[in-house]
Amino acid sequence: MSAAPDGRRKASMADVADLAGVSVMTVSNVINRPEIVTEVTRAKVHAAMSELRYRNNLVARSLRLAQPRQIGYVLPALDAVGNQYMDAFLHDLAEACQAADRNLTLITQQRDTETLMTLCEDLYFGQSVAGFVISNVGPADPRPVELHRRGIPFAAYGRTDRAFDSPWSWAEGDAAQGIELAVDHVYERGHRELAFIGANPGSVTMVQRELGYRAACRRLGLDSSTAPGRIVRSGGDLAAGVRITAELLDTATPPTAIICKADTLAAGAIITLQARGLTPGRDVAVTGYDDTPLTSFGPVGITSVRQASARIAAELVRLVIDRPETPEHVLLPSALTVRSSTDPAAWAEPNPKPPTDL
Repeated sequence: MSAAPDGRRKASMADVADLAGVSVMTVSNVINRPEIVTEVTRAKVHAAMSELRYRNNLVARSLRLAQPRQIGYVLPALDAVGNQYMDAFLHDLAEACQAADRNLTLITQQRDTETLMTLCEDLYFGQSVAGFVISNVGPADPRPVELHRRGIPFAAYGRTDRAFDSPWSWAEGDAAQGIELAVDHVYERGHRELAFIGANPGSVTMVQRELGYRAACRRLGLDSSTAPGRIVRSGGDLAAGVRITAELLDTATPPTAIICKADTLAAGAIITLQARGLTPGRDVAVTGYDDTPLTSFGPVGITSVRQASARIAAELVRLVIDRPETPEHVLLPSALTVRSSTDPAAWAEPNPKPPTDL
């Protein structure tokens, strides 16, 4: 059971549920759909609210107002190296809200989960938002667990380690399929010695990208491309791409194609190749992920996996609005935008070829 409020924090819906001897969902129904709750249960819940001084003003207001038109988006923490993809996704999410006749309310990350949950409760039960979208979900992320426990509608961009067993809805791009596209592409261009930069066991999405790489190499018989040293753990910054590519090139059997988990790593790989006098696409192929503006910055265009960002955003908004009784887990396919970093023919012409989609 939840501990009773000690005067230093506001009572939560879970506190009310514990005191009344009912579920969190029942408390939510008393507040939002009292007509479906028996009079006896409503009386118990209201008594618990009164004893705990549980936002009586917000509860009363919620009964008077129509469903709010705002959807809250919990902004991810600031990324020290920047994240062009998530910047673009924010615009897609705003457009998806507008298309559904909703407005987007931005919420900054708080110092801890409890503070964030209190803020979310204030906004939802105060009828300021209809629900929330959260992103940058980690394997053991407490946010979806707590939002679900408190009966607050939300949809997650990404999955926790519970994946398809999670009792809440989520949507994301198919990370494994996206990397498989990149591996298949360089294989078709004749490459048989590959490397993967960006393995990260602490991220569900990055694990999926690594699994996609391993699955494609296994399917194509590229055993040496998954040998020790060919799958390299790293962050997603440009400097890591520069350093790791140099290390790979200095091995006894260097790869002829480098698959990167992020465009920033791919850009770092391009820098190293050019510093070594090698031509990206002709001598060594390089692919990135997320198809950010970085892929078209400079003379070398970077072949990159493109997520269906606008579709992902639209699915998340739909899940918040519709609140499906059975959780939906939505995987959307990715595409590959081919540029000169994997096209040897591009460098045989005066001007590199324009990008094409696969």
